Amino acid sequence: MKKYFRGGSIVVVGKYHEEVIYDVVSSDLQVTFDGKGGIPECTSNTQTGAHALTSTASVYSGKKKIDAFCEKSVKMIGRTQTIVLKTGDVRITIYQFVPVEGRAIFYEISANKAGDYDFVLDLDHRRTTRFDFAVNVESRFVPESALLHVHTNKRARLVLSYDTDAVYCRRMMSRFAEFQKQVEDEIRGVKVPATAVSDKDKALYTSSYFCALENYKEIGDYKCFSESVDRTYFRDSYWTVLPMYKSRPDLVRNQILTLSRGIEENGDCPAAVTVEWNPFFRNQYDSPSFFVLMVYDYINHTGDFSILDETVRGRTVFDWCALAVDKLALYEDETHLIVKAGPHNNRDWANEVNRTGYVTYVELLYARALECLSRIAGTRDASRARRYRAMYERTKTAINALLWDDEKGYYVNYRDGDFVEDNLSVDTILAVLFGIADEEKIERLLDNVSAILESRNNKSQGAGDFGVMCVYPFYRGLGRSFHRNLQDYKFHNGAAWPYWSALVAYAQMMNGRDYTYALTSSFDWNVKRGNYTPIEYYSPICPSGALLQGAAADFAWFYDWRDGDFFRENRDVWGTD
Repeated sequence: MKKYFRGGSIVVVGKYHEEVIYDVVSSDLQVTFDGKGGIPECTSNTQTGAHALTSTASVYSGKKKIDAFCEKSVKMIGRTQTIVLKTGDVRITIYQFVPVEGRAIFYEISANKAGDYDFVLDLDHRRTTRFDFAVNVESRFVPESALLHVHTNKRARLVLSYDTDAVYCRRMMSRFAEFQKQVEDEIRGVKVPATAVSDKDKALYTSSYFCALENYKEIGDYKCFSESVDRTYFRDSYWTVLPMYKSRPDLVRNQILTLSRGIEENGDCPAAVTVEWNPFFRNQYDSPSFFVLMVYDYINHTGDFSILDETVRGRTVFDWCALAVDKLALYEDETHLIVKAGPHNNRDWANEVNRTGYVTYVELLYARALECLSRIAGTRDASRARRYRAMYERTKTAINALLWDDEKGYYVNYRDGDFVEDNLSVDTILAVLFGIADEEKIERLLDNVSAILESRNNKSQGAGDFGVMCVYPFYRGLGRSFHRNLQDYKFHNGAAWPYWSALVAYAQMMNGRDYTYALTSSFDWNVKRGNYTPIEYYSPICPSGALLQGAAADFAWFYDWRDGDFFRENRDVWGTD
């Protein structure tokens, strides 16, 4: 199939029978469109274990089924997929979308000229639990086969609702034009920056931006970027909100307040907080730092200090920041580095590796959190600010003294007693972004990231050119990696994680280097293989991770901040010289 980009959209040209899989999300549903008018999967965002709504589609013109090999184009942008079928001089358009909120999927079937058209949807009664439909033209439903026939002269509208009732479905149909305008206004409202120059840049930006926006949901006070069916992660959401600072900082504020409710009374931070306000995977070593970083970034880019005085569960946001970091600081030893006690400690983002002892990624985040908290505390407690600043300087010094390998020219992954996992991990790029590495170390680290982790340059690995690897060489500690990480090129053991690729690109850009490969290789690789929705991770031998994972929004963030340093202190906000 031919693929190109236009106006922020991804466009695929091929034959009607060919699948073009595209995922969209409302606050209540996760929906997959197949590029043929069908829905391979529709599941609830809030109900785990529910059966899915599925459907396949056929189109008829003059009582004759459209040929499976007729030409089509499929346009994908935001929460919409538009299919145009070409048969003779007839053009039949199937326009599908989900609204921002609701448990419904909307269709508009139209033709360029009046005629005799039928759209047939097989709702697969063997799998489907509860669905309803509303149609504004002649229709017929055959319960025994779960076939819905929609007949029209030129234009028809159809609404499918999942796990609702007929009244709800008819109400959604009555608001069809309103919801259509909503999703189209949402697309028009995306402010693609001038830094996204080419059509591909604009498509990458728009795709990534919606990857964040579509993950946002509100269920009562639970207002956040939900990375899973029923929970929001501290670490994932930090990366997900990055492209929101220029357009929707209000959503970042909501994220902070939701995460505040997930911090435990002793200062421990779980991996995530669930919609029922329960901790998910307790006592993580990176979550506390990410929380403080998000609060700092929000203030740094909005000047809104009022967030610090918001009260959640009897404590202010500032109190939660200090409590979380003070608890994390208890894991320091005499080196001023955090110790991840082993032997089975997988409580950071690489959660299928027992990275124990001094983990560079954890230390970099901790140091940055201390630096950020010193600035935050300075607005109300000068002595406390000085204490956090001194802790930051000691930890920064220790990172460079104990975790930098001068012979290799990069920070080791982790060091635990006599054992050193001395591979290059992509997460050490934070040393560049956070200004923890000095100029010489930055240059050497970036040289090695390009030579070792950019798979196009690494001739030692056999998978070929597929993007920026998350680690290389592969983990060697016997019993330290498990599950998916047992095999090379999988998950945290060498797969490409697009959001880390975006962070590498930003570090390269900050230091005047060519960033094109890190920025676009994952998009190119996945579009070529039919992944038109941003993806969590992938490799040539690794089943692709989840689609529409919010952290992949970091490509939009890259374009937003290409002409400025996102991590630099905003002196106008903090009143510093």
